[in-house]
Amino acid sequence: MEISDEYKKQNAFKYGLKMSSPFADEFLKIAESGVESIEVKAGTTETLENDLSKSRLLVVRVREGASFEYIETCSGKANIKNDIHVVLEGAGAKASIIGRYDMTDDSKLDVYHKVYHEAPGTISRIDARGVLSGRSHLIYRSDIMMEKGMKDLSGAEDGKFLVLSKEAKVDAIPSLDIASNSVACSHSLSITHITPEDLFYSKTRGIGEDDARRLLVEGFLTI
Repeated sequence: MEISDEYKKQNAFKYGLKMSSPFADEFLKIAESGVESIEVKAGTTETLENDLSKSRLLVVRVREGASFEYIETCSGKANIKNDIHVVLEGAGAKASIIGRYDMTDDSKLDVYHKVYHEAPGTISRIDARGVLSGRSHLIYRSDIMMEKGMKDLSGAEDGKFLVLSKEAKVDAIPSLDIASNSVACSHSLSITHITPEDLFYSKTRGIGEDDARRLLVEGFLTI
């Protein structure tokens, strides 16, 4: 089945028991009109940067020995859904997905990163960090799928989110779909707040609280 067909199924935009995408109607139209597609040819390297200025549904197919890096950023106010599916079709293919989200006001983002390991010796890494203030809301989902019978696969998901206000909200849903024993795959997730202890060192160095908070946020997003 084509990836775009999955979006046309009943409850395709329902995540878990209580949460649905706020962009379901709009994104269904995008899926029905056809996905954007990229092919990374065998032995080549390609990088794509996306500033999340519009909703997108993207499918990337990575051939033998090729590498693909995807860098996704949001700064300020945004109101979109963005899904990327990376299919590692060739032996030794590699994929890196990096997401950095600095959300303010009443921003809403629904983001999905998925990697499919369909060939031996493939490697993937998904790394997301977000800072939320105001009444912003981030739905972040990541998934790594490893086919049955594949060997020497490696995958990792890492999500870290910093919430700066009582009204901001993160719904983070990491997932692993592993059908093979001969693999290495992991995921980690944390949702944190700035505490007085986090600011203590900066204050002892004569840095004011506002500047200390700013430095912490900048460091959180760049590590």
